[in-house]
Amino acid sequence: MVKAEMIEYTLNGPASQERARIRLMSALRENRFPQAILIDGPAGIGKKRLAMEIAKALQCTDPNMRPCGHCFGCRMADDSGATDGWVVPMESAEAHARSSDDVSAGSKAKTVEDFKKAYIEEIQKNPYRVDVFSTGAFISVDLMRMMTSSFAMKGDRVRTVIIAEADRMNESAANAFLKTLEEVPPNTYFILTTNSREKMLQTIRSRCLALHLLPLSDDEVRSEVLRVAGEDFDETSLTDDVIGLAVGSPGKALYYAEHAKVWCKLAADFVVHSLRGNYTDLFMELSESSLSDAYEANRFLEVLSFLLADLLREQAGAHLRMPETTTSVGLSKFPRVDATALELALVAVQETMSRIESRRVTATMSLQSLSLKLFEGYK
Repeated sequence: MVKAEMIEYTLNGPASQERARIRLMSALRENRFPQAILIDGPAGIGKKRLAMEIAKALQCTDPNMRPCGHCFGCRMADDSGATDGWVVPMESAEAHARSSDDVSAGSKAKTVEDFKKAYIEEIQKNPYRVDVFSTGAFISVDLMRMMTSSFAMKGDRVRTVIIAEADRMNESAANAFLKTLEEVPPNTYFILTTNSREKMLQTIRSRCLALHLLPLSDDEVRSEVLRVAGEDFDETSLTDDVIGLAVGSPGKALYYAEHAKVWCKLAADFVVHSLRGNYTDLFMELSESSLSDAYEANRFLEVLSFLLADLLREQAGAHLRMPETTTSVGLSKFPRVDATALELALVAVQETMSRIESRRVTATMSLQSLSLKLFEGYK
């Protein structure tokens, strides 16, 4: 009896994440791939990219090498119009739009499938993006019901469903999905991605194979950014400070390449003006920025946190992740500022981020209040 040849699976991606891919390819080759997998890791490191690779590999029908990229299954996995293969966070108005089955012929009204297709296209264009979904977007129970209603039309083919940023399920959606996980339909696979698995129900996590994805090296970040950013991207914006801020995330590198020039200077000014008590100039800078928006304000505070941590590294003689911005502060001019002062400042920044996220106080007021108490007792 001739032994059947084993199908070869190849999942592409950065070398830093090869161990995770080897584990998945082994499960695929040995026909023991779980019906639910949860990929977690920092934002913008390629979880959605890997999820799309897995979806193609599972749906591919090539008898020798998968994913082949040209069979019907691979094409369906790459088709942004095949919206039943995704669940994505949406704004409330988008999630409650009418389905394409419910609109009249010739209607130009956007359907929930139209909104989902637009999100999928953005992810496929750049799977590293960290700002595809707004802060108000979430996964509702209606989106989960739409997913399960499509199972009846599956036929015999393998179905994969990518649930992007699965930690954004509200309670009703999470409970509905849990019921689906308790009895997964045959030949159906769920691929969940999340930046924060701790925010998800333990009962969902326990029913998924957990896969932690590692950040990329600095060289890989540069390479991936240039690969996905397009010809119009200004390579000079990928400064050492931007790569340092990215901490192994091409998505964050792309985001900070757009904002870092302004935010790094503002973070340095925030520290120096706070130490000198020069609040008039600082408040003027803040008012001229876009930081009245809560999301933007907290992204800026991430930069400020990184700078304070780098100032601690500078005092310890350690390698700097933001060399240009950190040295521009000139901390040696402020001899009273020791490691304790910087650690307390970091705590104050984190507390301010929590207040802004809770929307209890406006972002502008929170930033002004932070500047007044940042180095209290050390000025």
